[in-house]
Amino acid sequence: MSDGLRRAVRYLEVVAASGVIAMTVIGMTVMPLLTPQYVSWRVAAGDSARLTGLGHEVTLQAAESVRLFVVDADAPALPAEIDGVAAFDEAAVSHLIDVREVVIGARRMTIILCIACLAWIFARGRSARGRELVRSALRSAAWFLVVGLAAATVVGATSFGVLFTWFHGLFFDPGTWTFPDEALLIRVFPLPFWTDAAGSWTALVLVSAGLLFIVGRRLRFTQGT
Repeated sequence: MSDGLRRAVRYLEVVAASGVIAMTVIGMTVMPLLTPQYVSWRVAAGDSARLTGLGHEVTLQAAESVRLFVVDADAPALPAEIDGVAAFDEAAVSHLIDVREVVIGARRMTIILCIACLAWIFARGRSARGRELVRSALRSAAWFLVVGLAAATVVGATSFGVLFTWFHGLFFDPGTWTFPDEALLIRVFPLPFWTDAAGSWTALVLVSAGLLFIVGRRLRFTQGT
């Protein structure tokens, strides 16, 4: 293999690896937002109980029921009525089933990508040239995350509704994820909940990108010494 072709292959390997690493980070940073602690914290902070009129504890229970429903295929069915108030109708349940398929599929894919990344890093880390490729991939993945996040932040800051609509359009059929303002699903998880979640996810991605930069620099220092 000629030197030029060898460099091209290594470049493509770094690009592919950095893309996989970035996707893995995106998947992993979403997981903390699906924990009961985070959901209950943000629902309480957003004063969803005032919107639902069901009280603090009942509103948190409703939020936890939805959270569990979308992360666990064996979760209990959602109630059609809570304390005499209409809760989750057929349209809401159908949408949440779609959400569950996306969440569970994304979680599985994240685990697979994480294993693939670790295997590649372990295999390449056994040689000096391989560690250089790992370093380049980590730094490139960090840049991918930062640049992509910056673009999403600009769009979100100027028109969060457009970004929100575009994101849902990637995974769900038109008309299946929009609900009237009086729907309990919307009152438990109003727009501020999602803007706060987007901010939390942004922070997690930035921290992860920073860690990738640090590890990449550390690998360079180790190789140089």
